[in-house]
Amino acid sequence: MEKTKLLVLLLAILVLPAISFAQKGVLSGTLTDTSGKKPIVFATITVFSARDTAIITYRLSDEQGKFKVPSLPFQKELRVVVTATGSAVWRKEFTLTEESPTLELGTLKLEADVKEMEEVLLISERPPVVVRKDTIEFNAAAFKTLPTALVEDLLKKMPGVDVDRDGNIMVNGRKVNRLLVEGKEFFGSDPKIASKNLPANLIDKVQVTDDKEELLRNPDLTAGEVGQVINLKLKKAIKQGWFGKLYAGAGTEDRFEGGGIVNMFRDTLQVSLLGYTNNLSRSGFSMQDVMNIGGFSRSNVNMLSISSEGGFAINDISFGGMGGGGIQRSSGGGINVNTLLGKRTTLSMQYFYGENKTTTGQRINNEQFFNDTTLTTRTINSGEAYDKSHRISGTVKIKIDSFSSTLEYRPSFTFTNSDATSLTQIESFSNFEPKLNESTNELRRSSDGFATSHELYLNKQFRKKGRTLYASITVGYNSAETPQFNDAENIFYKNPSTTSLRQLRQQDQNSLNTRAYLGYNEPLTKKMSLRLNQTTEYFSNKDYIDTYEFDPLTGEYIIPDPDLTNGLERSGWRNTTYGGLRFAPTAKFNFTAGANLRTLNLDNQFRKNPTIRQNYTYVMPSLNVTYKQWSMNYNANLREPNATDLQPVVNNTNPLYQSFGNPDLNPTVAHSAGIYTYINNIKRQLTFNFNTNFTYNQDAIIRERSVSDNGVQTTRPINVDGTWNASLNLNVRKQYKFSSVLKFSTGMNLNANLGRTFVIINQNRSNATTTSLSPSANFTLNWNDKFEFTQRYGPSFNKTTYESNAYPSLEVWRHSTSTEVIVRMPKHIVWESTLDYFYNPQVAPGIQKSSFRWNAAVNVLFLKQDKGQLKLSVYDLLNQNISVMRSVRENYIQDTESIILRRYFLLTFTYNIRNFGAKVGGRNNGFILF
Repeated sequence: MEKTKLLVLLLAILVLPAISFAQKGVLSGTLTDTSGKKPIVFATITVFSARDTAIITYRLSDEQGKFKVPSLPFQKELRVVVTATGSAVWRKEFTLTEESPTLELGTLKLEADVKEMEEVLLISERPPVVVRKDTIEFNAAAFKTLPTALVEDLLKKMPGVDVDRDGNIMVNGRKVNRLLVEGKEFFGSDPKIASKNLPANLIDKVQVTDDKEELLRNPDLTAGEVGQVINLKLKKAIKQGWFGKLYAGAGTEDRFEGGGIVNMFRDTLQVSLLGYTNNLSRSGFSMQDVMNIGGFSRSNVNMLSISSEGGFAINDISFGGMGGGGIQRSSGGGINVNTLLGKRTTLSMQYFYGENKTTTGQRINNEQFFNDTTLTTRTINSGEAYDKSHRISGTVKIKIDSFSSTLEYRPSFTFTNSDATSLTQIESFSNFEPKLNESTNELRRSSDGFATSHELYLNKQFRKKGRTLYASITVGYNSAETPQFNDAENIFYKNPSTTSLRQLRQQDQNSLNTRAYLGYNEPLTKKMSLRLNQTTEYFSNKDYIDTYEFDPLTGEYIIPDPDLTNGLERSGWRNTTYGGLRFAPTAKFNFTAGANLRTLNLDNQFRKNPTIRQNYTYVMPSLNVTYKQWSMNYNANLREPNATDLQPVVNNTNPLYQSFGNPDLNPTVAHSAGIYTYINNIKRQLTFNFNTNFTYNQDAIIRERSVSDNGVQTTRPINVDGTWNASLNLNVRKQYKFSSVLKFSTGMNLNANLGRTFVIINQNRSNATTTSLSPSANFTLNWNDKFEFTQRYGPSFNKTTYESNAYPSLEVWRHSTSTEVIVRMPKHIVWESTLDYFYNPQVAPGIQKSSFRWNAAVNVLFLKQDKGQLKLSVYDLLNQNISVMRSVRENYIQDTESIILRRYFLLTFTYNIRNFGAKVGGRNNGFILF
């Protein structure tokens, strides 16, 4: 199957362009200003059908002002419209024939025009793409989407824009940092809140520009490293009214969904309300929220899993959308308000509540290899987790002078509560022992967390060009109390014995982090500038553990266990002083050389152990060299151990796998060098990204492990020298727009890693070299917006080899393909179908190797202006959906099979709210009719 699909991809890439170019007309010419000397670059040349103004195709002029528009139809009245920022619109109607297949317009001298382009353009003549200085602007009406589409579905249609399965957005290979609505934030700074909730058919324009705030914070960033900002411009008709949608659905297997989003825009006031509930395993928390609450971002993340469905789980607790992490019921709601306070002050406020109830179940098969021994551990667990979160945040931004200098304040407060229960059954055996041990462990855990952050930014621009001052002060505080009850029974067979564990492990954590930053740039000459930065940080972390044994007389956990009770309070200062010179002898070449003086002072105070004080000083050089689109850089970073790794108390909540801390750990110094290139050919709609990086670590932190004769494992973090990692990422995207009938795009991505670390088990030390490859390819075929076909294929390979003969080489293959078909026929009906195939050829016996997941739906549009939408969908039509994962770590291979949603049917009704006076509907004014 994989070979056949790859052959189809190659044939499509080679044959379709040739077919599309055959027997088609061509329009060409050159654009200049009125003098005829200065070319007009990145002008948009759009060819329409003269009769109904439907877009045939478009191109952009190159650096010499030249353009060529191929694949134009014969015997059809056409209209070409040329648009460029600052120039008057130019139009011409023409017809091509087989006898006269080409039209050479020669040199077109465009008149200067200070009017906005929309004032001289008919709405129906708006081009799909316009380049305005440093902004790329897309006309949303030119990109067809499904009737229930959201903003992220619209973005996927646009050239150079990629949205992955987690909802992260990339434009021309660069990450989107913020997504604004009418220039204002929408539910904070997370782009996914807007992209996953706003309806696509309300968007008029999508504007993409560089993140100028990020560039001010770090002026040495190259063009390819600067993030992007997307601004959504709404249709003029809805800027003075209410709009949004409400939806509700019910299905088999007790599945349901419901929710809505309502937005009110009144000139300078924006108010948005959203809410949802479902039991379809769709995430209710964002990763950023969870990592900032309950202490997760500090020290107690022992396991982090991210699924292909966009969800995630921390410490075996799912926070929604895991797909492979269980079945989730999620609910949430919030309000977002943006307004202007005077001419210079912008105020934004948000509140969001989310909750998830997650049912989990897994079968895990773990095989470890030592010399001639294979230790196998089989685990079955099940449980439930319930999580709630309240988040309040805001932004006040003040423009303080006429040079675009700004002062910005961002406070946020988050309150969380979680409860989890699980039952875990474990048994271990080896190729020499039929059974080593077995365990039954019942866990009950709850957590109350609080987090707050306060950020103050000053961006000062001066009259002298190039002189800038950027200052920031940030304060963050997190606290969490986590009582965990474990009732475990353990049986050991090699040396027959039985143990039991009935304990309460009470963990009390909090952290305070403050940071002050000052950055100044002073131009010394036209080609040289001075960079000075100062960063001062103070931090304080508390991690107290109190352990109590069960008292059978009272039935409570009240007997103190002093051996499992201790605490750590760590405080310290980090200081970094940077000085550097940037030299740019030409417009295509520049380099920045500098040095960092870094000091780290730590005070580790234990409740029962002697205080440990650590003081470190480092001088770290840095270098950045840029030539055209290529950039090379070197830097060194310092990372101190987290509080959990220093904690001297053993974590014995899993009696068969116990972890110790190490108070003697040193910070890790990481030396990194990388080469990066970013090429975005707007005219040819081609993007190319190449990034390679090498990191060498001194005093890296790894975990040494011991395995006893009865199968009990213990781990402890230690410092080692000589670990390294090399990575390579290659991404190519190409889009073709041959005609109004046939459009084609293709992409290829390659991620490769080669790294070395050390494995230390039972004092047997060996270096381990891991190689991983993850190539992928995809193509999309669009015929007249009536038929869309998308094919993706992505294998992954991972292999680990060892210096010691005690550990055999381990390797894992995984294959996945996805086929998506959309049909928009007949009118007002849209058909959807997605078929995913997964193949894991090397999983353990008893675990399914392959599966198909077929999802399909039919959409029916009705009511006036298509305000009503009825969707009948089926998830996992073949009832084969499984969640299987194989991973290689240290000296073992682990197979995990999790419970997951299986086949269900769902009927959903959606009503679109469009409460404004202007007429809605029809392709010409941007709303989409099928």
